[in-house]
Amino acid sequence: MKKPVAIILFFLIQTLWSGSVMTLSAQVLVNKGSVIFSSDDIIFANGGVSNLKDSVTGLGGTFRNSGLLYVKGDWTNSAGNAAFTDNAGTNGNSTMTCIMFGGNQNIQGTDVTEFYNLNLQGSGVKQLNGINAVIKDTLDLNDREFATGVNNAYVTSTATTAIQLSTGFVSSLNGGALIRSTALPQAYLFPVGSSLGTPRYRPVEITPTDGAPNDFAVRLANDNATAEGYNVNTKKPDISYVNPMYYHQIRRDAGSSTASITIYYDESMDGSATGIGHWQNAPQWEYITSDPTTPKYGLSAMNAPYWDFAKPSEAFSLIKLLNECGEMFVPNAFSPDNNGENDMECVYGKCVKSLIFVIYDRWGEKVFESTSLNKCWDGNYNGKEMGTAVFVYYLRATLTTGEEVVKKGNISLFR
Repeated sequence: MKKPVAIILFFLIQTLWSGSVMTLSAQVLVNKGSVIFSSDDIIFANGGVSNLKDSVTGLGGTFRNSGLLYVKGDWTNSAGNAAFTDNAGTNGNSTMTCIMFGGNQNIQGTDVTEFYNLNLQGSGVKQLNGINAVIKDTLDLNDREFATGVNNAYVTSTATTAIQLSTGFVSSLNGGALIRSTALPQAYLFPVGSSLGTPRYRPVEITPTDGAPNDFAVRLANDNATAEGYNVNTKKPDISYVNPMYYHQIRRDAGSSTASITIYYDESMDGSATGIGHWQNAPQWEYITSDPTTPKYGLSAMNAPYWDFAKPSEAFSLIKLLNECGEMFVPNAFSPDNNGENDMECVYGKCVKSLIFVIYDRWGEKVFESTSLNKCWDGNYNGKEMGTAVFVYYLRATLTTGEEVVKKGNISLFR
């Protein structure tokens, strides 16, 4: 159990730290030019925290702690430093967990704070207000939205588990992003979403192909890509549709590793997709090598297995390809005489998710039924060969694109 050596309860007071002087006034903890030490202790601020620079000494406030700092109001750092120092001191290095447990809360000031662990609780949105933030070990979103705005949230730990969440997510406006450092050939989750317009959670996983150090940045742009300069109607002829509801910005800010990119989506809300498009060349939307992959997080997934980030654009979107599945073909005649040619009556096609293929004789009796492309009719019924005759077939298939195909026609059997 943590020692309550530095427990500070603020309900209607302010604790002002100036050097070694502590005064009481309002509801904000102010560290003005002091170093606050604690070891496995709890600091509880029922208001905000302002970490400032002393105008007389020029010293900036710092925290050197290994316990918990609970903040109910805004966090402000204008001390000319990173606020949480890593320098060894009386009570060791700063491995403090900062817990923001109020309603809507800002991380703000003139200087970037380097949190060790940042844990988001309470209610409302936690947001960056005009400043970036660095999380050096673990970012725990829990069920909160972490809004970076046009700024960046950097998670610099290269552990794949450095971001934790239940239903929380990171949202960003154009210019902002969630940035993660990587150093393993494993999947790194970018839990990006948005509460603007239609709320969406559309995470991305990036899997580097090697263990070299890299920084990858991801943002869900919860708007028609056209609004941000990537016209969904400017596309290569093989693309029939670019998702008009949202797109992703994905880039590599540091390093040189190639990576696999997996985009997760809600098929019930977003519709089906047959690939991933990238804004490039002309410039225009162009298909990049991609295929459906294993669903996760209760969402469908599309994966581009290799991307080298050589093309400068960061815009990626789910797309549908034009006629990529081709036509489904049912031969109108076959001859089951075991000569190696047209011995079986089969259905031919691509992208088939499910089907039912039924054949009837001229009296309407069903003589064959299949629910697989791999099951063909050999011309027999109830173990007996059917003679030369004309049969009727019915085919209904659902493709992976979401399209439904229905065909009817005649099949001639020749003996």
